Order: sequence, then structure tokens, then C-alpha cells
Amino acid sequence: HHIQRLMITGNFALLLQTNPDEVDDWYLGIYADAVEWVQLPNTRGMSQYADGGILATKPYVSSGSYVNKMSNYCKVCSYDKKQRTGENACPFNSLYWNFLDDKREELRGNNRMGMMYNLLGKINPEELARIKERAYQIMKNPDAF
Repeated sequence: HHIQRLMITGNFALLLQTNPDEVDDWYLGIYADAVEWVQLPNTRGMSQYADGGILATKPYVSSGSYVNKMSNYCKVCSYDKKQRTGENACPFNSLYWNFLDDKREELRGNNRMGMMYNLLGKINPEELARIKERAYQIMKNPDAF
């Protein structure tokens, strides 16, 4: 269940910038095999990067491209995994670039994030504004996506 719990639900919750306490509660309530001593370190540390970087050296966030590479979920999805903006853009893409932009000051010094911040720096300001607008729409009403 690594792909489902970490890359899909955990990634989505982190990209939405959900309160980690709410994510902990959700995981503990939804999965029959979730027990605190296992689930909380995985959720808090790995999935939500909410332990100050003790368990994971960088946030476990990804765009639609990585989800596609690591799973078969995109094969039946109506969203375009290559688009960052627009109605058909994969929600993971807009949320991913928005997350990186929002956390720029906090994460820019993390050597493992350097390449992604270089790529973020190449996105022109107008497109970044469109990415952020799409991300805010998703964050406001994630059930609609």
C-alpha cells in the first residue's frame, strides 16, 4: 500500500497543506491495519513532513508525472498529467508547483530539493500565477477534483 497511502493520499494531503493532525486522524480512522505506533511516524514523518525532517530528509511530494511513472492510476484518469494549468490539468501538478512556491523559503536550502527549485525558477511569473490560481481552486474545494 506504499503507492496508495504515501504517493496518492499522503501526497495529496501534503500538497493541499492539510493540518497534519487531521491527516493522522484520517489515516487512523480509515485503515483497519492502522495502529498508532506504526501509522503516526509514517504519517507525521514521511507522508506529511511534519516531524522537522527527522524521518524524511525532504517532503514526499510529487506531480502527476511521477504518479504516472510509479503507478497505473493515470491510465484511467481524465486529467492530463502533463498540464500544469487549465481545466484538464492534473490537480497534482498545480498543487505540486504551488507547494514548492509556498514553501520556497523553508525548503530552498535543502540540497535534495535544489533541482526542483531550479525548475520552479524557470516557470515564468504569468504561468506561476495561473498555477497558483488553479491550486487555490483545488485547495478550496478538493472534492470537486
